[in-house]
Amino acid sequence: MKYKIGDVQRILGIPAETLRYFEKKGLITPCKNEGNNYRYYDTLDLNKLVAYKSYRGMEFSMDESLKIVNSLSHAEVTGSIDSQIKVIENKINYYQALRIRLEELKHSYEQVEAIEGKFRITDSPEVFLFYNQVNDAFCTEEEQVEMTHNWLKQLPFICLALHVPKDELPLGSLVHYGYAISTRYEEILTQLNAPGVQKIPSQKSIYTILACEFLTPRVFTEVLDYMKQHDLVLSGDVIGWIINEERSATEVIRYFEVWLPIAEKSQ
Repeated sequence: MKYKIGDVQRILGIPAETLRYFEKKGLITPCKNEGNNYRYYDTLDLNKLVAYKSYRGMEFSMDESLKIVNSLSHAEVTGSIDSQIKVIENKINYYQALRIRLEELKHSYEQVEAIEGKFRITDSPEVFLFYNQVNDAFCTEEEQVEMTHNWLKQLPFICLALHVPKDELPLGSLVHYGYAISTRYEEILTQLNAPGVQKIPSQKSIYTILACEFLTPRVFTEVLDYMKQHDLVLSGDVIGWIINEERSATEVIRYFEVWLPIAEKSQ
């Protein structure tokens, strides 16, 4: 059975210009009527087009799909499929990790209304931390810049983090900014662990959301008062991340998710 280009377009839903492109690529070889220059496709051509679309649906590249349909032996196709299985497995792992990251981010946003101005005692996340900014000044040494580039390659699995040394609260002025990543992302961590990167273990902490225009050690005064009232003391550096910035006609509010390590006050 022979089909004109319009018939193929109607049967398979493939535009005429695409059929001509596949003809140039050698995927299909229609017969030509020299009298009227019409192209006629047979069932083999149509089945090759469907096979090509099938392999493209399995996320083989255009060139790989053309080779599989047109020129590779069954043994070579088996090897191509093995390679593609590994590609898909890597993508599955990536998207599973990305889903976890999105759930983490969603949870942080949900906490703005749930816990802003309130305090909860919980375990802090275990993270690796690298900071490249002191207050409002970025570190520009070559080694620091190189590490910054390396960390930024791992977006979106890193957080825009903050770190406040214990001794700065509440009257100091020093705040570090940089990036943090949960230790659950083991494969990524191997690319980020380097001198200057700190591992911050999970610790019993006071968890809260701070809303302010600029984060300084002084904004922790209310949390420190809460500790004092409950016979708790700050036992380590503060860590956290920037959640969001909201602007109105009159003000800018930034939301910070923070953990303050605690211990019971010695009697």
